[in-house]
Amino acid sequence: MNMSLLQNNPSAKLNKLVDEALNQIMGQEAKQIIYNYLENNHCIQRHEIAEKLDSFTHALEEYLGNGAVVIEKVIQKNLELGGLEENRGIDISEQHKILKLA
Repeated sequence: MNMSLLQNNPSAKLNKLVDEALNQIMGQEAKQIIYNYLENNHCIQRHEIAEKLDSFTHALEEYLGNGAVVIEKVIQKNLELGGLEENRGIDISEQHKILKLA
């Protein structure tokens, strides 16, 4: 994906960070299984995660239990590394709102 598009589209940026975090922690095959679960059980498609963030985190917690926290922390860390260091400690939902305002 074009980086300038990501900078101008906070939802695309967050979706990409989620994808990278899932791939980093779970691997390609398990990531695809999670995407299938999200789509089949919660009507959340990959490109809709940023817009349905609360539903995404709920579905992830439902599917992975306490393991979802690890993924959420990696996503948050990636957000901080992506230029939001000043927002350290703010949850990913709030950081997404900040991204939209930027």
